Amino acid sequence: METSAQATCPFHAPSATKAGERSTSVHSHRTLKELPGPDGLPILGNILQLDLKQLHSILEQWAGTYGSIYKFRIAHKTVVAISDTDLINEVLRKRPAAYRRLESIEPVLKEMGIDGVFSAEGEQWLRQRRTAMQALNTAHLKSFFPTLMKVTERLKKRWDQATTDGASIDVPEDLMRYTIDVTSNLAFGYDVNTLEGKGDDIQRHLEKVFPMVNRRINAPFPYWHFVKLPADRALDDALVAIRKALAEFISHSREQLAQNPELATHPTNFLEAMLAARDVDGADITDEEIFGNVLTMLIGGEDSTAATMAWMLHFLTEYPDIQLRVQQELDEVLGPVNMLHDMRDAERLRYLEAVSFETMRLKSVFPILFLGTNKDVELGGVHIPEGTAIFLLTRKCGMQEREFTAADQFQPERWLASHGGQEGGHNPKAFVPFGAGPRLCPGRNLALLEMKSAMAMLFRNFSIEKMEGAKPVDEHFGFLMAPKNLAVTFRRRTQCGSQEAGRAEVLGSCSAMTVGA
Repeated sequence: METSAQATCPFHAPSATKAGERSTSVHSHRTLKELPGPDGLPILGNILQLDLKQLHSILEQWAGTYGSIYKFRIAHKTVVAISDTDLINEVLRKRPAAYRRLESIEPVLKEMGIDGVFSAEGEQWLRQRRTAMQALNTAHLKSFFPTLMKVTERLKKRWDQATTDGASIDVPEDLMRYTIDVTSNLAFGYDVNTLEGKGDDIQRHLEKVFPMVNRRINAPFPYWHFVKLPADRALDDALVAIRKALAEFISHSREQLAQNPELATHPTNFLEAMLAARDVDGADITDEEIFGNVLTMLIGGEDSTAATMAWMLHFLTEYPDIQLRVQQELDEVLGPVNMLHDMRDAERLRYLEAVSFETMRLKSVFPILFLGTNKDVELGGVHIPEGTAIFLLTRKCGMQEREFTAADQFQPERWLASHGGQEGGHNPKAFVPFGAGPRLCPGRNLALLEMKSAMAMLFRNFSIEKMEGAKPVDEHFGFLMAPKNLAVTFRRRTQCGSQEAGRAEVLGSCSAMTVGA
């Protein structure tokens, strides 16, 4: 099946590199001027060819034309795009010394008040990273598991009630509610409880953040400093509302620290650790950093995990035989219970995990990593000056035949077999949905556990299929990639695992979802 959305490039130049050829085999010591790439216009460069909502697709298509390392221009700025697995891993390993996040990201995020571990660099990043890793480590996840199950039970009750009432379910919206509730409980010790309708506003406001990040970091100049478009004004309103809501998280944690002084030495969540480090230990952490990290944790833990689960639903409606195998594994592992109740059982859901990995390979919600050089570097035989933008096409590298056999096919089984590396048609280095190297996503284990918990509950209790007459599902990019036009029908399963007849159908439509897009 075709897995990447198609985008038409209005300008074409002859390919200087055979499509799919490894960039490490090109001539050494080339300059940026010698790199191939699409023809552009004076002053504007390739701006008119770049639809931001399909940016990933356009860049992936250009990689097929110009090779695994090429250049294009956004106005006067030269961008190097890389889809070669070895070069992507080299860049990620050499962070943060040689490479950093795209230079335009930090000021854009700081203007929004997102001054946290995601955008931080250097010593500031290292200091905040330690706290984030502590909050999201395995030991903390184990102690958090009962709370995760409580939130999962809320999601089940919500869908049970909707099924009984014959009401519509906006599946992606509910998945975002789920991830917001999980993240707020784990990272901040604060139960927003959007699933039961007690924190609806914050979800609506968070949806406006990622699309505007995508627009602003790719803008040729900061137009919003001079004129505010309706989307910019909506973002400003959303950020004011988010700041007000997150102030409650911070106030709640301060109260907990005041009531329980021992939390200063043994914090139970990320926010407590940051407040204790600042208020008790005198660490150099500003109020803006605390707010920025709270917001970073929330949007990072919400949109990406919810969008990945939505893509899983897409694939499991495309392949009902795979959905059936997921259900058979769940019936065997969970027995008479209707959702995970033991963290050890999550480790036994190997096929469900394989489905999540294959989903992330084909539909990585971060198909592009936006980086830049901290100094002059030599990469793939090309001299790249300090300050050059580097776009890593991480999804593209995992969809090439030389890395994965039948790379364009959805085959979860590939993650269950023993492979001899790249030569065996399975190169794990080409699978980087959480990044790699020193800045590997600290929320990786939480995201995987969330997905297993929610998907185990869903497919133990329901079967899903495409809604009749639904539009084709498209990829929609807005800093992360989410499904558009996903519409599914829920049918309740009986405890013995068969589909129960005579139940009302429940529709879940992604067409209204903005998930960071």
